Amino acid sequence: MYKAVRMFNYKDGLGLEQEALKGVCEVEEHVCSTEDDIIKYCQDADAVMGIFEPLTARVINSLPKLKLIACKSMGYNYVDLEAAKARGISVTHLRSAFSIDVADYVTACILAHNKRLFAYDRSVRRDKKWDYSVCPDIHRFNAETVGLAGFGQIARLVAKNLSGFGVRILGDEYGVTMVDMKTLFRESDYISLHVPLIEGTEHLIGKELFDEIPDHLVFINSARGGVVVEQEMIDAIDSGKISYAYLDVLTDEYPDLNTHPLANRDNVILTPHVAFYSQESARDGRLQCCADIRNYFTGNYDKCVFVPGGNNVQK
Repeated sequence: MYKAVRMFNYKDGLGLEQEALKGVCEVEEHVCSTEDDIIKYCQDADAVMGIFEPLTARVINSLPKLKLIACKSMGYNYVDLEAAKARGISVTHLRSAFSIDVADYVTACILAHNKRLFAYDRSVRRDKKWDYSVCPDIHRFNAETVGLAGFGQIARLVAKNLSGFGVRILGDEYGVTMVDMKTLFRESDYISLHVPLIEGTEHLIGKELFDEIPDHLVFINSARGGVVVEQEMIDAIDSGKISYAYLDVLTDEYPDLNTHPLANRDNVILTPHVAFYSQESARDGRLQCCADIRNYFTGNYDKCVFVPGGNNVQK
């Protein structure tokens, strides 16, 4: 019998994972927020389930029995893939469990902004104004342009959600109206990022692209904070090129909200990396993560969703 450790907790316990992995793995839960936590609690683990835990080279090389890292997330930038590959450890991740939820989050941000719901709410509640002219710059949505940076599964769902509104949609990859990234930033009223944080995309979005913005861009990031050069985004906000930012992610996964320069701005809407979340997506993600573990340890490698470029048949 193999052993799997879930390094994060759910209020309903381990019942779902234990049932999904019955006969293949014993399952334990140990909440691990540091490298030392992982090394302490996962010494005899054959598989670990993670979401943001620091699976660094030091950690990976300190776990002698580890065979599989199962990411209960679409992103896997918290895993040192080179260290895992050197040890012959496979890494899996989720491909679809959260796509609908993230796409709905992005769509909601765009529509809420078009009608300036947050600005009007602040005006009424905080400033005690009952006046439509507080936001005179509203346009009909079908007169605006939405740019999708990256056009994978989530971006396609955003495009589908918006298709009935008659809005112009630009993309920088296959589909929609094909444009390059600079054109995307130059011609869009809204830009939503749909780029994974992998080698080659860190700090992909920065001053060079922000300088292409004429003015008043609405910028949405529900992907990963590290895709953006954060200070250069802040500079674009300060200059007015970005008029509003809807940010579900920042460079630090757990930012200090007492000191972060974006924490108290009316034109920056922050959410704590929740775009993926619904009760349904949480359950689907757990089940998909367990399916990868079961398939891996029963030799059904073709059913596992391995990260690109990793080991995929080590056992």
